[in-house]
Amino acid sequence: MKKIYLFILLVSLTGSIVNVYAQQKAQIVPTGSVKPTLITVSAPVTRVPSIASQLSEGTFIPAENKVKEFNPKHWGSNTSVPGKGLPKGNDPLWEQQTRAPRTQGRAPILTFEAASATATPTDPTGAVGPNHFVNSWNSAFRIWDKSGNPLTAAASLGTILPGTMGDPIVIYDRYADRFLITEFFSNGFDVAISQGPDPVNDGWYVYRFSTNTFPDYPKFSVWSDGYYITANKDQNSASTSQVVFALERDKMLVGNTTAQMIGFPLTGIVTSGFYSPLGFNANGPTLPPAGNAPIVYVQDDSWSGVSVDHLKIW
Repeated sequence: MKKIYLFILLVSLTGSIVNVYAQQKAQIVPTGSVKPTLITVSAPVTRVPSIASQLSEGTFIPAENKVKEFNPKHWGSNTSVPGKGLPKGNDPLWEQQTRAPRTQGRAPILTFEAASATATPTDPTGAVGPNHFVNSWNSAFRIWDKSGNPLTAAASLGTILPGTMGDPIVIYDRYADRFLITEFFSNGFDVAISQGPDPVNDGWYVYRFSTNTFPDYPKFSVWSDGYYITANKDQNSASTSQVVFALERDKMLVGNTTAQMIGFPLTGIVTSGFYSPLGFNANGPTLPPAGNAPIVYVQDDSWSGVSVDHLKIW
């Protein structure tokens, strides 16, 4: 990697190009605007009772405890291009870091064993709020307190979500004090939002958004004006594929039945048959200004389609 270029392609949901200040050594490559494509209006929201009430009423679905392989794909070897990824040898930046001064870190405040599963892959995920840790894996979840005590038994994702296809993602939205549990299904996303800050005693709003084709490798992020998702969808049609999706966060937090999702492509993206961009996730003390949620994508010259390592930002 003799040079690293920064390509900045900032596109708003309204399709206007945003002027940006380019730092020295960064290369700005404008690529035109993108008109968002409306994907679907959400199906009516499903209101799911709390885990506590399901336990008391006998409708709680325990996690399956059996060996199972989720979503097997059995990909072949990667398509790394021989002769690229130059220069050969150790990364100069890595060598510089090995000489940096080191400081002893603090010991962990608390450690405890959480997910224990027989699924393959396990795909563990979790999020921490002020009083709870929500832990999930293929294809179950469990809720703990902040001292590591289990508050529920291991539950099937079907306790809340309409399907159990797997690959769950747990998010804590600190600005709304809510937990989200998500998974994909064959042609879209299922998203459950706790109706209050307590994931044990509060119910859930559950939405199902269709993407028409399978949205593999989903990644979620929280932003001021929506929940953003990126996915490896329609890999062989980069010019028309919807790769980024935005959900109407404000409506979903109150269980509104008109919450929508829009999807749009990333103009100028180059792939070797696999999309793996990611949206910025707000995690500071205050929300950033609404709009212009950055989407980033790292591309390496050892893979096909690009000649230099670079970071794209939309």
